[in-house]
Amino acid sequence: MNSKKAWFVVVPLLMGLFYITSQCRPSHPPGSKEQLLLQLIYKQSQSYHYQPPVIDDAFSAKAFEQYLKNLDSGKRFLTREDIKKLESYRLKMDDHFREGNLELFEKSVELLTAGIRKTETYYKEFLAQKPDLEGKGEIELDSDKREWASNDRELKEFWQKSMRYDFLSRYYDAMDTDEEEKEKKPMDSTIASIRTDIQESMENWYKRMDRMTRGDHFEVFVNTLIHIYDPHTDFLNPKDKEDFNINMSGKLEGIGARLQTEKEYTKVSSIVPGGPAWKQKELEANDIIQGVQQEGQEMVDIKGMYIDEVVKMIRGKKGTRVTLKVKKTDGVVKDITIERDEVIMDEGFARSAILSLDSLDRSVGYIRLPRFYADFENPNGASCARDVQKELRKLTAEGAKSLIFDLRNNGGGSLQEVVEMAGLFFEKGPVVQVRDRDRVSPYQDTDPGVEFTGPVVMLVNKNSASASEILAACLQDYKRAVIIGDGSTFGKGTVQRFVNLDRIPGNDQFKPLGEMKVTIQKYYRVNGGSVQLKGVEPDIVLPDLYSYIETGEKEYDNPMPFDEIKSLDLNQDVYKIGNLEEVKRKSLERIRAQKEFSLADQQAKKMKELRDKSKYPLNYNAFKAEMDYRKKEAKKSDEDSMKPIDAMMVGNLSADLNYIQSDSSRIGRNEDFLKSIKKDIYIAESIRVLQDCRKQ
Repeated sequence: MNSKKAWFVVVPLLMGLFYITSQCRPSHPPGSKEQLLLQLIYKQSQSYHYQPPVIDDAFSAKAFEQYLKNLDSGKRFLTREDIKKLESYRLKMDDHFREGNLELFEKSVELLTAGIRKTETYYKEFLAQKPDLEGKGEIELDSDKREWASNDRELKEFWQKSMRYDFLSRYYDAMDTDEEEKEKKPMDSTIASIRTDIQESMENWYKRMDRMTRGDHFEVFVNTLIHIYDPHTDFLNPKDKEDFNINMSGKLEGIGARLQTEKEYTKVSSIVPGGPAWKQKELEANDIIQGVQQEGQEMVDIKGMYIDEVVKMIRGKKGTRVTLKVKKTDGVVKDITIERDEVIMDEGFARSAILSLDSLDRSVGYIRLPRFYADFENPNGASCARDVQKELRKLTAEGAKSLIFDLRNNGGGSLQEVVEMAGLFFEKGPVVQVRDRDRVSPYQDTDPGVEFTGPVVMLVNKNSASASEILAACLQDYKRAVIIGDGSTFGKGTVQRFVNLDRIPGNDQFKPLGEMKVTIQKYYRVNGGSVQLKGVEPDIVLPDLYSYIETGEKEYDNPMPFDEIKSLDLNQDVYKIGNLEEVKRKSLERIRAQKEFSLADQQAKKMKELRDKSKYPLNYNAFKAEMDYRKKEAKKSDEDSMKPIDAMMVGNLSADLNYIQSDSSRIGRNEDFLKSIKKDIYIAESIRVLQDCRKQ
């Protein structure tokens, strides 16, 4: 490893040692830990953020609106009359931030607590009434599309609708059984059981809200303020930081999914390669978890539950099973049962195969890289760059003349590995540019060695992020690869570092304080463009089930803007895609003629339609018709999912056979790996694109 690369990787880590200055100390002696934290976080954010906003009345007005949204994300507890009591603070949050003033915080928590107590009577009144299956009206489930209730009367009306929706959902599930089961449980018994379930669910929900501490509320308050800077700048209390470290290390037994808060529920942000959920293949990124059920127990509604509580429920010992009630992207709710296990690490490593299509010679190599992994503690430990280098050498030995590099659903990882990996495809030159507040620094590949000299297709999708975007952008800028995807990649072009607040001298009586994660840099393509918001735009766009679903960095509040800097030299003499326009034209012709892609496009439009439709009828017959329609569309999508492609041949490399055949579990996992390739229409089209590239 050359020193130039090492220096660029280490600098962001070392910078955390230099933040202790007199300017970082609070200007007014704090009277509480919360006041101290507010002052410290303001100072740190202004001192080290890549592009700190001006803290003025405009900042305050924006923070005020977002705080209301975060305080009561479902608009279930506060009314416009309540909000009027906070209006005097709309243009004061900037001053409160600087001074450590908690006046708005205190008042808002007081109003929220009163709202929680008030609404506790609403659901009890509903349960005392006879269920109405013939009622009229509808409910808007997306709180962003719904106005605040004007007063308590309107709020109570919303609660009545919400409880009716809950009842209809449970009643629909109860009726969605075979006739034999229905006969065992008469109608009156079914309704009584549903009422009991709702009562227990609501009682548990209010108990959870009662367990919310002042510290929990304070985190919402302070993170609202610093999320105005950008969505990746956060305050983490000591417990949150511990969970972050565990999550990043991947050392937990469980289902292998990363989670984040989504309004009142918990959302799957990504699936860990090699984990139980990844192998089971039903749980997906962007799924909303509504309930968790342990073996032999009832389903627990997790509405309003803090994410650490949800994580505790989902984690568990290897071999045990957990069932998640999940709302899919198209609005269908289904139960997914997953057996907990350890993450099988080699499933997350680079893997390769040799492919052919239409009985042509076996000359197409394939590498799947689920993540950019590295062992920072051990220089001889895991390295995805070294592993990809080994796979390229094996593929070349097998006669591969072109390559498909699959980065779909790869959320990123080590920047150092990206630089070294990019250098495997061209002689030397810049890979990415990193900019902080003072300067722009290129990350260079200085090794003239090249491991693969043929044409490359890089497969990406909307979940390809960070390091994946750097590699795809680099090879696209050098015209070294054709990028194929379902639309622009995720679009995260920023770098963060941690700041330990406990290392600031003084105020020992308030420690531990926790840490901050602060955005300190942006990275840019070799051609000077940013991937921030924009992502990497594929050369060829293939229809996908999620093509019309807006995801990625641009969906966050307050993302950093897209911008551009100076381009660097883009020369390389290994291989250039010289006929890109012709390649794109031929691919588009095939896509239009192939029914599988036409079907995928139709399904994607239908999913978009169902996702955007967030109003549900409150008459049971109409509700049932809506849910039946959604289930039918979901089933149709499953039935029409990719089938094996007869013309595609997929095989292992000779060098891998002994390793694969040495273990029965490896044999099974390898069979799944090969089957997944054989039915992948995106890989098949990539092979055809490579054939077109070789005709230049």
